[in-house]
Amino acid sequence: IITSCASNTKTASQKNYNDIWIKTVKGKSVVAPNGYLYTFKDNGNVEYKMNGSKSRTGIFVYADTPNTAYYYEKMPLNNIAYDIRDSIPSSNVSMYVMFMISNNKLKMTSGYTKEYKDRLLSWKKNNLTIYNTLREGKDMSEYPIPYIEEVDKANQIEFGSLR
Repeated sequence: IITSCASNTKTASQKNYNDIWIKTVKGKSVVAPNGYLYTFKDNGNVEYKMNGSKSRTGIFVYADTPNTAYYYEKMPLNNIAYDIRDSIPSSNVSMYVMFMISNNKLKMTSGYTKEYKDRLLSWKKNNLTIYNTLREGKDMSEYPIPYIEEVDKANQIEFGSLR
């Protein structure tokens, strides 16, 4: 019973955090250091545009606190596993980031934790040759994709003020 209460409280507070986050960001924009214009939509999702053309969309997952929220973007596996010299399936994978707001300035995480990097290194050691090609009998089906909890919160890019 105690576990049930705790999980209900978490769900209620998470919903409240989601509402607060979306209310804080919806309709606001910021230009990222790479030149993309990030615009937050009514549902919390964020569109990235370059020179007025929609490039990609970050999908809102949930707010961890009133000032932090997780997002994912569907990306081609070959964008992630770019250093592998074999043909890579044209499948899309979900890559997670966290956005943070402090003093109305938006920041985004960049990169993943040591735990993820260790998983990736282990996979490469077991599946790739010294030439970054797949070993005989190996394929890309188990290529490690970062989990949401492997987002490196300490590695951040500051965007600027939301307007």
